[in-house]
Amino acid sequence: MSGPAAASARAGQAPPRPACRTTPVPDARQLTTEAYAGRACYACGQHLEHGGVPAGRAVGQDGAHDLSTEVYACP
Repeated sequence: MSGPAAASARAGQAPPRPACRTTPVPDARQLTTEAYAGRACYACGQHLEHGGVPAGRAVGQDGAHDLSTEVYACP
C-alpha cells in the first residue's frame, strides 16, 4: 500500500473516502440537520470535526423559502 491512503493508515487515521465525494448531492430537504449545517458529511453522515471538502450545493425550496446550502464531504 502506498500514497495518501497508506500514510493516513499508518498514522492511525481512517483512509479517505472518495465515494463520499462522488455521491450525488441530494435535495436540501433530504439532508440531516448536521449535514445541512455543514458539520457532517452529506453522503455518509460522519462528523467533520477537522473540516470537510466542499462537495457542491444542495438546492431545494419550501414554498417561497430557498433552502439551498453548501454541502461538505469527508476529506
